Amino acid sequence: MKNLYWNTKKSGVARVIIFPVGKKYKAICLDFDIIEEASSFDRVEERVREAVRGYVVNICKNNLDDNLLNRHADGRYWKIYERYLKMISHKRQIQRRGSNPNFNRLTLNSWPVQELMKQQACPSSC
Repeated sequence: MKNLYWNTKKSGVARVIIFPVGKKYKAICLDFDIIEEASSFDRVEERVREAVRGYVVNICKNNLDDNLLNRHADGRYWKIYERYLKMISHKRQIQRRGSNPNFNRLTLNSWPVQELMKQQACPSSC
């Protein structure tokens, strides 16, 4: 699944999963291998979004290699993501059988790389 996209400074996507771990929440950006933790969902979502934005802007402003936009997270997180995608694609079957409570608490976000750069007034040369 993770090889379907190739991020560049001009286009790409930052896929993030957020899930509870004990009394905290963990957010993993699957495409950039960025991990954040916080005590609330809103806080961890805010922190990972800022970390991803800062990472992308730094690569753009310093004209760093596009390979840095394709540093994939550990395979265990990709497995969670892939299982979640499979689950939501078979939503009707799962509703009939009863859903997995762990996946009910998982959130998936996806942010276009170019939008993250626009928000930070990245140089147009990127």
